[in-house]
Amino acid sequence: MLLLDNSVFAGPGIALAIIAGILIVVTIVAVARSYGRKPSAGRETLIGRIGTVRTPLQPEGAVHVDGELWQAMTEGSHIDAGTRVVITSIEGLKLTVRKKEE
Repeated sequence: MLLLDNSVFAGPGIALAIIAGILIVVTIVAVARSYGRKPSAGRETLIGRIGTVRTPLQPEGAVHVDGELWQAMTEGSHIDAGTRVVITSIEGLKLTVRKKEE
């Protein structure tokens, strides 16, 4: 003798199983897609960006990039304030830059 009739729970149980399955598939797809994206934040995104020299680089000074002031070092010779530069690498919190070719 059964105390509960299982047929009453069959419909909602199937619906919950389908919803859970859909959520699992959506989560797996979202995680898989995120692995293929380039970083959108952090130090790696600065390489190749353009900045403006704020204090002369001889060989070190300050560069303004994306609204932030960074300590920078030039790859070559002296670069005057106001010159546009390209970020080539990052070591710690110091950028390495070169003059932007016009």
